[in-house]
Amino acid sequence: MIGRNLSYYPGCSCSKYGTGRYYGSSSIAVLKALGVDIKEIEDWNCCGSNLYRVIDEKRAYLLGVRNIAKALEMNLPEILVLCPACFLSLNRTLTEVSTNKELKNELKEKYNVIGSPLFSKLRIRHIIDFLVNDIGEEAVKNRVEKKLEGLKIAAYYGCQITRPYGYFDDPEFPTSLERIISWIGGQPVESSLKTKCCGGMLMLTNEKEVLNVIEKILKSYAKVGAEFIVTACPLCHLNLEIAKTRLSEKAGLDKDIPIIYFTQLIGFSFNIPIEELGISKAVAERLDRKIALTVAARGEVNG
Repeated sequence: MIGRNLSYYPGCSCSKYGTGRYYGSSSIAVLKALGVDIKEIEDWNCCGSNLYRVIDEKRAYLLGVRNIAKALEMNLPEILVLCPACFLSLNRTLTEVSTNKELKNELKEKYNVIGSPLFSKLRIRHIIDFLVNDIGEEAVKNRVEKKLEGLKIAAYYGCQITRPYGYFDDPEFPTSLERIISWIGGQPVESSLKTKCCGGMLMLTNEKEVLNVIEKILKSYAKVGAEFIVTACPLCHLNLEIAKTRLSEKAGLDKDIPIIYFTQLIGFSFNIPIEELGISKAVAERLDRKIALTVAARGEVNG
């Protein structure tokens, strides 16, 4: 068990009823396999949402700070977050409360813990950051049971993981996910568009323009021969899936190419049951088949 106190904020998307629920369940399974004990924040609520912030900035901060206060009341000053939008929103809230004395004083009256020494230790951590910089290469490699040999895997970060709070990686050309891919035996392939915005919620109001943007992203992955695409964002995952279905032939991409959460792929390499990870049988069979072909080919060459 890692010697660290860590709270977990699932957010609306990654909760068990959210669209990114398999991101949540696979992340919990992977962390458990690595011996990490996390405690879900009790009675958490919406992070404050970047969309709501446009309507009422102060109320958005109030929503976010309630989660922060709940974590501190559990005496857990590090909050692990999966969703990039939640990561951005909670970091923005923390920054505002830390620098805006008037707001901080107002909140201290409601949440005493905001004025405590524990508040100064608070950190909002993205799971990629935690896996790379706290768990590390050796621990991940030691847990791998199925090396993903021969798999050309592309990482799509989206725009919010490393910007504007990308303290743990380069904001334009991050490499953390590629490092993880290599640790589990895969072959990372990179696109220069891996941090380009997927269009976000504009898919609901300007689908044509979003599809144009994602077509360029998918073409860039087809160009480098990606066989699997991993994401770390529920909304990016949804938009890429929608676009893949409609644009795969136009973008020169295999229409059946799996787009999955990076934690699902890690969990698969750890041999965690696919039901727990939320990986379909078809995707699991594709992974196993590709690994088997690579191992067989290597044997023929060596023979």
